Amino acid sequence: MSKKGKGLFALLTGVAAGAAAMFLSKEENRTKTVKAAKKAKTSAKKAVRTAKRKVATKKTKK
Repeated sequence: MSKKGKGLFALLTGVAAGAAAMFLSKEENRTKTVKAAKKAKTSAKKAVRTAKRKVATKKTKK
């Protein structure tokens, strides 16, 4: 049973890697991916700052 699960995982990983390679083979898609990654990074940083402010506010209220 264990060997079967490992083979399935390897197959799914290969399929995902192949799909990503096909998608990223076009310059247009690479550009869109970079823009989306930068936007996600900015959103994550903003969420962290907001969470830190909320924690700091709760500590000062006590």
